[in-house]
Amino acid sequence: MSAAAGVELARARGLAERCGLPWIDLEAETIDPQAVGLLPLELLSSALAVPYRLDESTLRIAIADPASRQELAAHVAIPVDFAVASRAAVINVLGSLRQTNRSNGTLIAVEEPRDAETPEHVFLSRAVEAGATDLHFVPCEAGLAVRARIDGALREIGEIPAEGGVAAVTRIKVQSRLDISEHRRSQEGRMTVTSASGREFDIRVTTVPAVAGEGAALRILERTGRSPTLTEIGLSDELQLALERVVNDRRGALLVTGPTSSGKSTTIHAALADIVRPELNVVAVEDPVEYRLDGIYQIEVNPHVDLTFESALRSILRTDPDVVAVGEMRDLPTAATTLKAALSGSFVLSTLHTSDAPAAITRLLDMGVEPYVTAATLTAVIAQRLVRRLCVHCRERYAPTPAERAELGLDEGELLFKAHGCPECDRGYRGQIGIHQLMLVDDEIRELTLARAPYEAIASTAAAAGTRTLWEDGLAKALAGLTSVDELRAALHGSERARADR
Repeated sequence: MSAAAGVELARARGLAERCGLPWIDLEAETIDPQAVGLLPLELLSSALAVPYRLDESTLRIAIADPASRQELAAHVAIPVDFAVASRAAVINVLGSLRQTNRSNGTLIAVEEPRDAETPEHVFLSRAVEAGATDLHFVPCEAGLAVRARIDGALREIGEIPAEGGVAAVTRIKVQSRLDISEHRRSQEGRMTVTSASGREFDIRVTTVPAVAGEGAALRILERTGRSPTLTEIGLSDELQLALERVVNDRRGALLVTGPTSSGKSTTIHAALADIVRPELNVVAVEDPVEYRLDGIYQIEVNPHVDLTFESALRSILRTDPDVVAVGEMRDLPTAATTLKAALSGSFVLSTLHTSDAPAAITRLLDMGVEPYVTAATLTAVIAQRLVRRLCVHCRERYAPTPAERAELGLDEGELLFKAHGCPECDRGYRGQIGIHQLMLVDDEIRELTLARAPYEAIASTAAAAGTRTLWEDGLAKALAGLTSVDELRAALHGSERARADR
């Protein structure tokens, strides 16, 4: 347990004692969905409360702030028993419940289309309602295999027979304003759909000319999605406080690193949401715009009119921006221009593809960014992965075997959680949570950067300064019941550095 987590638990226990209420370890509880359904999620989020059990005619609610008791009790017609839980535990469970509320279906099977519906429309409608991020129509001998990615896991959910496969891809191309006569090269387009519940989605379409025929990959982005806050993205208390200090200082450059679909853009927008205020000129260049934020300039790149990251940056730097967010540093010109914006006084946020935080420095140097520019501008790097959240309604606590305890370095008596499965989730999981590594760039790391030191030297120096690895942060979340060790292994497996973390 981190020092910050220990302080949080001690504070919760002390608060419970002063108020004459019991204390509860919410992260060890199995949440009763019937209890949760008695109060609106908006109220629970504002009151920092979680109904966790319904005993006959009594509702039991865990609260982080005892002052909210009267407001909560006024919304239910049965007696309520309150218990105090740590603020972090309440926020973590609310995050899981919020994801369950957002994704109100699971992709197990798709019904036969009605006469007025086309097969691809049925699959897409079900995908957006279930919270899928990607939908793939993959050509095969039988027609088109349809696969959806939900909570980071890709699985097959149906197929479109051969006689309807070509027509389905053609209709997708028409809706995306693509050339239906072109089958030899990949094309990119967009369309907008509205779900049955009234939510609007931007769909990025990429056609794929394969040997077995033409397929299509659809990226699903919710247009009306609210930008998350730093509290909601799964940071530990310790990392959140450190990252908030970086964001509030607004100096140099903050980089978010990780593979594709690891939540980098979400973290950038969470930081921007914390920054935006009328007295600051904030400009973001994105591809695409995933969350819409009021009060800032959001520019979507468009290579067809030569609006690239680099060209947009050159223009916006003439507007005297206080904060600049760049969707991704893909090449040397973009990286150099982005970091030079930090040299001129703007606070810069951007993303980079690296395996962990220390590797961001070596990646920038390998790209050709001058060591003095990297050393002078880089303030912090946060690396991350996304893992699936355990369902709070059915997760099971268990004692690890001696071999697993030795492998993970656990103390005697420490327990883990595993997936089970229930009607509220998808095979024991619902939603995703980030695991993070935050490296603060100090004078010692700057000297190593100027000297073009190897990755190993930067990583060991960061570790000596207190930087936790991705594995260590993930294991803390597994012990708290937020995810499973199996998920951590799946997210970090295959990387030599990830294995070294263990």
